Order: sequence, then structure tokens, then C-alpha cells
Amino acid sequence: MDVLIRCFDEALVSYKSDSELSSRIQRGWEVFDKYYSKTETSPYYAAALILHPSYRTTYIQANWKKKWQKPAFKQVKDLWLIYRDTMDDALSRNVLDREEDKDLDAFDRISRNLQNCTRLSSQDEYEDYISCDPYDITPTTALSWWLQEQQRKRWPKLSQMAIDILSMPAMSDEPERVFSGARRTISWERAQLDANQVEKGECLKHWLKSDILKGAVGSGSPDFG
Repeated sequence: MDVLIRCFDEALVSYKSDSELSSRIQRGWEVFDKYYSKTETSPYYAAALILHPSYRTTYIQANWKKKWQKPAFKQVKDLWLIYRDTMDDALSRNVLDREEDKDLDAFDRISRNLQNCTRLSSQDEYEDYISCDPYDITPTTALSWWLQEQQRKRWPKLSQMAIDILSMPAMSDEPERVFSGARRTISWERAQLDANQVEKGECLKHWLKSDILKGAVGSGSPDFG
């Protein structure tokens, strides 16, 4: 969205002498700003930027107005504290205690462990993450980066927060299509399906159509309606 702001700013200057075009640009800006201003009441846009390893807090510090930065950082930190204090510790242990790859011999296993960056157990995951310098992860996406085992081990709770946030669709059109498609799943003959079964079926159907399960064992193409 920050790119769009810059585009609007430059367009308003470039076409200042063209009254008709500049008025349309101004109208477009007003509509855009209506929705952009809503990000001030939610921590998720700022969190998505900070949780991108190529940006972290540096992007906001470099591109946002000073008066916006402190509230945004506080919102994201507060969101992290909620995740940290409410997430089941068993999740962290499951990630940290994941069985080592049995195909690795003792030498390779030790070598891989030495390559993993570690974090002091007393150090806060979020503070540890933002203290690291941003770096380019192209062509990997931020979500794929957080799904990597190295990140899951070093920041078990923060990685789950990042996965939850970065998995959110930017628009609601696709979730609405999935929701509407559930009507074909719940035919008159299937009226007794409970909510959990419908949810599982819709998720599987969407994953199959989106090739998310491509290559997975047993990922055929059953007819979900």
C-alpha cells in the first residue's frame, strides 16, 4: 500500500495542470485513503511488514511518518504478547523436539545443528527477531521463510504468529467464493453434516483446487461437489 501512496503523490504532482485527470486521481486517492486509514485501528498490516524478514522494523522506520511509527510498533508488540502468553507451550515443544531426519548421519546432523542460529532461552522471541538485520530472501516468500524448520525452531511461537498473519488473504473475494461453494457440498441429502465436517471438506476441496496438496501422499482428485 505504501507503493500506491507514492504513486498517488507523484501522479498528483505530474498531472497538476490537467484539471480533469487530477480530479480523477484525487477521487481515487480519497477512496484509497478511506481504506488505508483503517489500518491504523488494526495491528495486522504493520505486523505483516515487520514479520517480513526483508523489512522487519527498518521498513517502517524508513518509510512511515514518525507519528505513525510508535503506535504501530506498540500495536504489534501487544499482539505478540497475546500470542506469547496464550499459545500452548506444547506447540513450542513439538517444534523444538521434532525428530531429526533419520537419513542424516551423525556428522551431517551435527553440521546442521551448528548452522542453526540459536536464541538464549531467556530472550524474548520477538525482540530477538527484530534485533536481526533484514536481508533479501528472494525468491522465497515471507510465508515460506517462516515455514522453514530453522525459523520454527528458533522462534516457535513467533513463527506461528507470522504464519497466521501472512496466511490471511489480502481480499475477501476468495473466502467468499469458498463459503458460497459450500452450498454445493451441503446438498439436501447431506443436511445432517455438522459444522466441523463441512469445514474440513471445504478446506480439502480448496486445497486440492489450489494445488496446495500437490505431491502429497493420496492427493488424488476426489469429487467434493
